[in-house]
Amino acid sequence: MVRFLHSSDWQLGMTRHFLSEEAQGRFSDARIEAIETLGRIAREKDAAFVVVAGDVFETNLVPADVVRRALDAMGDAGVPFYLLPGNHDARSPGSVYESERFTRRKPRNVHVLGPEPFEAAPGVWLAGVPWRSKQAPGEAEFFAAAQALAGRRGERVLAAHGQVELAPEAAVTLPRAWLERAVREFGIGYAALGDRHSLTDAGVDGRAWYSGTPEPTDYDELEPGKALLAALEGGRCEVTPVPVGRWRFIERAWEVHDEAELRAAAEELERLPERRRTVLRLRVRGTGGPELRAAIEAAIEELAQSFAAVEPWERYADFIVRAEGEGWEALGLAGFSARGG
Repeated sequence: MVRFLHSSDWQLGMTRHFLSEEAQGRFSDARIEAIETLGRIAREKDAAFVVVAGDVFETNLVPADVVRRALDAMGDAGVPFYLLPGNHDARSPGSVYESERFTRRKPRNVHVLGPEPFEAAPGVWLAGVPWRSKQAPGEAEFFAAAQALAGRRGERVLAAHGQVELAPEAAVTLPRAWLERAVREFGIGYAALGDRHSLTDAGVDGRAWYSGTPEPTDYDELEPGKALLAALEGGRCEVTPVPVGRWRFIERAWEVHDEAELRAAAEELERLPERRRTVLRLRVRGTGGPELRAAIEAAIEELAQSFAAVEPWERYADFIVRAEGEGWEALGLAGFSARGG
């Protein structure tokens, strides 16, 4: 049996507009720490290697310090890492993978995947379908890698990056029919997929999976913060999710009509663990006077000191102020109130 870890969509160098400079620093550090965690898990689980199925870096213009820290973390992990260029970091002219900041510091256990198979472990062959521009690889490129693997004896692992037919709004760049044919005709034992940030079975008899991103990046991701431990033996394929990330993106709704309700709602959020690594999108609904609206503003500003960020959920904000006298505008509310109220 061979075991290996499947990860994807690290997007190192990613920035989030809603994070303060201090919180952005912690967010960036967490993405490097995820590499260290993958290395630790690989050693603990006796995984032979780690395959990263695309979008290792946020862009090809990622700063040199991000590249250096990532390569140092992979080098220190002590297991082989196989990196597939995706749409964010395509192996095109000016690619980060061809840059001096990458090639000069790349440790010997780090490899960039292409269609030429690597013997990633004894009797285990690995190849990839890299993006070479912003245009997705075509059918010929996909099957060139699959066919190259078919010529090798042993277990065969194919890494690819793109959207399978899973969500109606997504543009398909990796047809499921290609994956089904790769398994059926070319003996691919496992297809490690990237581009979808949610942990997802792509529906090819349990042999094609999205690992999702190891640290979440948005609210709509399903089961992010994980990697997949894949095991192949004698035609069998077993896949086990393992936790990696520590950040969270959560959404909450407040229905507030008096200060008692506000106090209870705020206290509930203050009891959440790991608030410094939690991005909160908050919806506020209700009715009340200007004093209650001001109290809501103050409570939100207080919460923002504990959370990584608090964003107004503007689409659903609906707090109606019952103004008296000169009205609540005289309070001069700003910040969260001005954006989401």
